[in-house]
Amino acid sequence: MLLSLVYMSAANQVFDQERLDALLEHARVRNAASGLSGLLVYKDGRFMQLLEGPEAAVLETYQRIIDDPRHTDVGLLVEERIHTPRFGEWKMAFHREADAELPDGFDSFLAEGDASGDTSRARELLRWFRNHPMAAPDAALGKHRR
Repeated sequence: MLLSLVYMSAANQVFDQERLDALLEHARVRNAASGLSGLLVYKDGRFMQLLEGPEAAVLETYQRIIDDPRHTDVGLLVEERIHTPRFGEWKMAFHREADAELPDGFDSFLAEGDASGDTSRARELLRWFRNHPMAAPDAALGKHRR
């Protein structure tokens, strides 16, 4: 059995495209070495990540994220046992300039959506994050309430 978790956090600093590319490269190398896969989505100062793999590696990585000063308001949304990974490799999605060359591991999830038939809680949260204004960093201030 593998462990899958989804968390959401706010960035403590601005992540421009260059910093996000560097984060993608670093995370792909580190997570591959730990046997982890998943998807990290960055939108408007917020992160949501689905992280999956061997339980010890997932929990160690999640603790490192909690302790990372670049994140605030880290909150665990889903933790579940899975038999097989839903993401074969580690990827990252964020808005990119239209003419930018796509780096290895970049995912078009934000621009193109998700055609997967997976209806797990984790996948549904990622879809929510992509589309819902409450995923914005200032949502707690009431701007998006009706």
